[in-house]
Amino acid sequence: MMQYDSIAQAYSDGKLSPLRRYVEAYSLFQLLGDVSGLRVLDLACGDGIYSRRLKEAGAAEVVGVDISQGMIDIAIAQEQREQRGIEYVRSDAKDLIALPGFIERFDLIVGAYLLHYAPDEAALTEMCTAVRQCLAPGGRFVGINENPDQSLADFSGYAQYGFNKVACAPLLDATPVIYSMVSGRELINFTVYYFGRSAYARAFSGAGFVTANWLPLQFDPLGVEECGAEYWDEYLNNPPVVCLELLP
Repeated sequence: MMQYDSIAQAYSDGKLSPLRRYVEAYSLFQLLGDVSGLRVLDLACGDGIYSRRLKEAGAAEVVGVDISQGMIDIAIAQEQREQRGIEYVRSDAKDLIALPGFIERFDLIVGAYLLHYAPDEAALTEMCTAVRQCLAPGGRFVGINENPDQSLADFSGYAQYGFNKVACAPLLDATPVIYSMVSGRELINFTVYYFGRSAYARAFSGAGFVTANWLPLQFDPLGVEECGAEYWDEYLNNPPVVCLELLP
């Protein structure tokens, strides 16, 4: 994930796109529900866009963690401009338990685009285990993740949204998936990894999670006003990502 150091600002700017606002952010916060008074860990926090929203929504404590120093630098700069009391830490998600005071600390852990950066199943299990150990009793993990049910033949049709995703056949667990995304006048590329439901299930179980809910994306009706109804059909009918909730 340190691949983001060189594209940090461009990737951050892409968070302002209609797709990110009316599908990604809307889906995530609908699933999160009321965060008032919760201790929240925002993993793969990037520039802190969701960390800030979580604090504004009433979270008692928000800690943002990202492996990219470039992303953390942007988040810290924003916190210095408008102080909200958010702590930002550079760390690999699998190393969370080495951070002072992180074990069983958080009521809610958020991972928007996190787990699919694990390059193999062992790393995926290690990441999930660290997440599980940082959850307080009764806590939960909520994220957005690569769609484990999408076939390679369906990796198309996203050009109108400013990105493409490609992978080599056959589509097996740990197959690299390369995204190319337009952000302003820049074209940025980054790599994630495909895993099927069975691989995820093994990793979740091995980490100590009892329940895994794969949930569809949701759509903010305000997006129709800006882009029209038909604009969203291709993405929502063939979602490249889905929502995920994990419960111990």
